[in-house]
Amino acid sequence: MIVPALVTPFDREGRPDAAALQELIDRLAPSVDGFLLLGSTGEAVTLAPDERARLLAGVKSPGPTWVGVGDESLALARRHAEAAVQHGADVLLAMPPRFYDRAMTAEAFRAYFEGLAEVGEVWLYHVPVFTKSAFPVRIVAELAGHPRVTGIKDSSGEMARLEHYRRFAPGLRIFSGSGTTLPAAVASGAEGAILAVANLAPRLFARVFADARAGRLDPGLAGLAYETAELMGRGGVTLLKQALRSLGVPAGYPRAPMAVESPLWNEARPLLERLGEEGWLL
Repeated sequence: MIVPALVTPFDREGRPDAAALQELIDRLAPSVDGFLLLGSTGEAVTLAPDERARLLAGVKSPGPTWVGVGDESLALARRHAEAAVQHGADVLLAMPPRFYDRAMTAEAFRAYFEGLAEVGEVWLYHVPVFTKSAFPVRIVAELAGHPRVTGIKDSSGEMARLEHYRRFAPGLRIFSGSGTTLPAAVASGAEGAILAVANLAPRLFARVFADARAGRLDPGLAGLAYETAELMGRGGVTLLKQALRSLGVPAGYPRAPMAVESPLWNEARPLLERLGEEGWLL
């Protein structure tokens, strides 16, 4: 199961463009199994609550829909969650608060996620590259006992964590957020992946995922997927949006102060040419 962590298109003045986002969803729909809106790739942290709500109101997803809702307080996160559920979210993907990370005791984790679970079905989101904080495995195991905490997206790329989830949080649905470790994640129990790079080459990652599950991995395709995910990971939202724009995909621009163009563009161009020649690009 491959789900793109959707970019959020902004125009050159930094205004969210719901029509462009809907066009992106429609183009991706035949190749993917659902959508994540307003995640880290979606630059959700740059959006005010009213902007998030208007954007969600302006699009319609044809498949299962996850919506990112993390924030620094339960009150703010609940505000995002209520808007997401109102506008059709199937799952709330919640990263923990991170600014006061030393105050995030086991009790604080429980209060935050259980408070969100009062609003809707919750998946935990472990993304240390952005949060810069720990999400203890034992807390994941504890929260997995809640009837409305049903899954986790783990973007750490640490296979030991996935093994711990499988062992100590049985029943918790595990999705990887790392395109570079996709085959290993499948071997460690992941039943799907929510990937930024699936905006760009969804069929490639769907193929590698399916091959890994079937035990017939093609080293060449796995290597190409790794190379694509690794480069786009280094380039972040700026490079991903630039690559999509170069293909005529309505990805818009990053929101200021992020740069519009990536210093990695010259490195990306030959890779995009190869992906295009082999028929993997959106």
